[in-house]
This record gives sequence, structure tokens and C-alpha cells, in this order.
Amino acid sequence: MSEKLTVRLKTLHCFQNDEEKFDDIFLKFDKKKIWPKDKKHEDVRVNTKHDLDIELSGLTPNERVGIEVWDHDVLSPNDLLGTAFIVPDQPGGPYTVDMQPIDDKETARYSIDWEILWPR
Repeated sequence: MSEKLTVRLKTLHCFQNDEEKFDDIFLKFDKKKIWPKDKKHEDVRVNTKHDLDIELSGLTPNERVGIEVWDHDVLSPNDLLGTAFIVPDQPGGPYTVDMQPIDDKETARYSIDWEILWPR
């Protein structure tokens, strides 16, 4: 049985918003909201970066996992803007992954900095 890995999500970068002024962003992993921890969403503007400091543990080496980037909406269902796919293999980093948009019409552009931690 191979050793499980822990990934730390370090920073969320916004290069282009979906909404006009800012996006109300939250992140999900494995169908659960993982960021922000203390509120429903974070106001994210163009050319900003936000510290994440989220650890995802128990990941299988070389197995692709997705971090979903969502925009919180008040009057309509929340919008899935896209997914950042990472494939943790061995401790190292930091790495950067771009969010893959849901469809070709999607305008939002986000990336996530991440690293693979050494087993403790």
C-alpha cells in the first residue's frame, strides 16, 4: 500500500473576473466547501491574490483531484466557474495550476499555487 499524500493549497490568483466588479468566490473539494473557512464567500477582484492555507490530506499519489471554483449568487443558483486539477506525486513545489473553465464561454481566469508536503 502506497503512502497517502497531503497537499497544501497556498494562494488563489484572480486574473479575470466573471462578474463586473468582483466575484464572490468559494472553493469546494470532494463536494465540501473548503474556503473561505469563516464566511460564505470571499470578494475577489481582478489582479488580486488570496492566501488559502488549506491542507488536503489522505490523497493517493498520481490520482487526479479537482478543486472547484464557485461564484456565490444571491438570487440564482451558485455558478461553478471551473475546476483546478492537480495530480500529486511526490513531495515538492510550489506548483501553479490554472482553473479549467466549465465551458468555452466562461471568461473567469483563476489559478491556485499548491505544494505537496513531506509525510510527518
